[in-house]
Amino acid sequence: MKIRFDQKELVEWATQVLKKMSMSESDAKTTATILVKADLRGIETHGLARLPIYVERIKKGGINPKPNLKVLKETSVTTLIDADNAMGQVAGQFAMSKAIEKAHKTFVGISSVRKGNHFGIVAHYLEMALNNNMFGIATTNTSPLLAPFGGRKAILGTNPIAFGFPGGQFYPIILDMASSVTSRGRIKIAQLNNEKIPLTWAVDERGIPTDDPNEALKGALLPFGDHKGYGLAVIGDILSSVLSGAGYLIHTGELYKEPEKPQNLGFFMMAVKLEAFIDVDEFNQRITDFIKTIKESPKAEGTKEIFMPGEIEYIRESKNIKEGTPLGENVIKELKELGSSVGIEFNLAPKN
Repeated sequence: MKIRFDQKELVEWATQVLKKMSMSESDAKTTATILVKADLRGIETHGLARLPIYVERIKKGGINPKPNLKVLKETSVTTLIDADNAMGQVAGQFAMSKAIEKAHKTFVGISSVRKGNHFGIVAHYLEMALNNNMFGIATTNTSPLLAPFGGRKAILGTNPIAFGFPGGQFYPIILDMASSVTSRGRIKIAQLNNEKIPLTWAVDERGIPTDDPNEALKGALLPFGDHKGYGLAVIGDILSSVLSGAGYLIHTGELYKEPEKPQNLGFFMMAVKLEAFIDVDEFNQRITDFIKTIKESPKAEGTKEIFMPGEIEYIRESKNIKEGTPLGENVIKELKELGSSVGIEFNLAPKN
């Protein structure tokens, strides 16, 4: 069962928790806002359920609450950033801001980041570009979670790759996909709820498919589409980490198992001004017709509506902003325990 809370109250509470961990007001609010946005969009694996491990990592040295983000190399189009082990959301927002700044001047901006941490949902960073009449591309590597095609050991990250385009009269189009069948976070949620998982999600330590989330967390996630997901994971790691100087493959810190170790993840973010190719109004007319044509195309039997990539999340977000941000009971329990441990009690009144 999900319990709903006011979005702004959740952001404020999480902000206060992170400030208690010595983060600045601005950095704490950036992180809190992106976490709550994930819950609003129904991506609970990347929402406030992550806050306890973020706090633990700050306490044990895995995340630097007061980073000094540095620009190591810069051209008219590109920026290489040392995130100084910052909270991933803080480094991610900085990186996309730099890409957008470059794109305003040269039509294209690209940021590459080293020494980063888990940065939550990619949609937030892409929306930053969309709000500036640009389209965006973003990827990050993760700690080893994915077995390569034909392997049984977690050696690759799930390495999400995402693309975002303005949607004209419709919602923006955002394709945000990990290279695995599912995320480790969803398996963690299943573990919290004592639920089984599909056999296609992961293998145990022997490389055998398992429906037990506890065994899956000891083993490895599987790539989607077999060799296709594996190939995307490889490309995502090269773009994010090999290119930036960040850790790659097994040379990264594990989010949960090694809270004292910096993850040293890499990010790749690109913003491209629509006007580099087409007038903005013309693009909006064309993308509106493009989406309309797809949505009005013949539907398969039993299908009521054809959705564009990211549309369901936008619909869910709009609904949840009105009705309240949904949190699972186990997540609420963890947040209450976290609040008590840092002296910021989770005593928000439910909306339902």
